[in-house]
Amino acid sequence: MPEDPKVLYCRLAEELSDTVTRLCVIHTGSYADAEDCYQNVFFKLYRELCKKDIPDPRAWIIRVTLNECRSLFRYTLRRRTVGLEELTGSAEDPSDLEILDIIYRLPPKYRDVIYLYYYEQLTVEEIAAATGTKTNTVKSQLKRGREKLKRYLDDGERSAAE
Repeated sequence: MPEDPKVLYCRLAEELSDTVTRLCVIHTGSYADAEDCYQNVFFKLYRELCKKDIPDPRAWIIRVTLNECRSLFRYTLRRRTVGLEELTGSAEDPSDLEILDIIYRLPPKYRDVIYLYYYEQLTVEEIAAATGTKTNTVKSQLKRGREKLKRYLDDGERSAAE
């Protein structure tokens, strides 16, 4: 017998709330925009659970979160950006801010896979399922994202040495 949609929703909201929040913040760059996306994602989750069963809820919610964040920037008035210091508040370790800043400078397709792989610890296959892309595409994006991160870090080290 399938689980009650309300019970399933509460369980999934508790399990995936932090993941959705972090993904929204890293993707939008603003807590206000992240909150909007977060609410839309969980509204869509509840609506979908009332209609039918979702085979892989984690992959579904990550895909919806990414799509929701992307759709936010289709509106011209939403294209304002916020500095990373506003976004993160005060970090305990200054190197954490530096790494977040570098990750935030990556194009969204690389930022998403880097975040999902390293911070959410998803496998390449799970990322492919969540983003609706092929496994080889995710591998390529991870490789290119790492290369861009390395270039940013190398440029930063050269600037600091000069």
